[in-house]
Amino acid sequence: MASNYKFESRDERIERMQRDNPGRPIELCTAVVDGLWEKRQELVNSRIPERFKDASMSDLGYLEKDVMDAIQEIFEPPSENNKVGVIFCGPTGSGKTHAAYAVIHMLCEKNPEIIAFMTTYAEAFSSLKNEFTHDSYDEFSSVWDKLNNNSGTYDGLLFVDDVSSQKLTEFEVDKLLQFLEKRFNSYMPFLLTTNISPENFKMVFGERLASRLLGYCEVVEFNKADKRLESTQKI
Repeated sequence: MASNYKFESRDERIERMQRDNPGRPIELCTAVVDGLWEKRQELVNSRIPERFKDASMSDLGYLEKDVMDAIQEIFEPPSENNKVGVIFCGPTGSGKTHAAYAVIHMLCEKNPEIIAFMTTYAEAFSSLKNEFTHDSYDEFSSVWDKLNNNSGTYDGLLFVDDVSSQKLTEFEVDKLLQFLEKRFNSYMPFLLTTNISPENFKMVFGERLASRLLGYCEVVEFNKADKRLESTQKI
């Protein structure tokens, strides 16, 4: 379930391990896979803000199907579908971040290796400015590496929360376009949340980036209040 098709289910991973190691007991393969995944799940969960620790797809009310369909679509083989990203759009308080972390929980349960990197837009670009100022952007595990996948180890799902609703600087547009273009072309999935409505993408992102976002992404609009989200909404 990923752009490059190397993300396997638990059972598929166990089967492959046993196939690659003839004679190894299935019980041992199972124990190895479960141990590796448990550590990875703990790492992913440790990076989820406390407010969203219990976020669940069942919380999403009327939007659950739309969100699920969008996420499933970006993991379809490229020959069947050219969508690479999902964008949750909506005003403050509409539940976009809660929905995004519900997706993270769902994918982490399926296979924690699907999750490459999670960050907020403000945190990411604060780090990027520092990395490009000090020429440290090309180091392994830099924020730029995690966004742009220079090292080839971050091709899973990228989640960037709260993309700015202000007109972006030239640096921001350039870097957004650069790493998203690479993800578009390499079918590396990503999830964004933003207060920017689709009709305003061009004004904020510029024509070139807006065109790619609308062409290569599934957009889910959070425009309605849902009682099941009232106690958990953030943005």
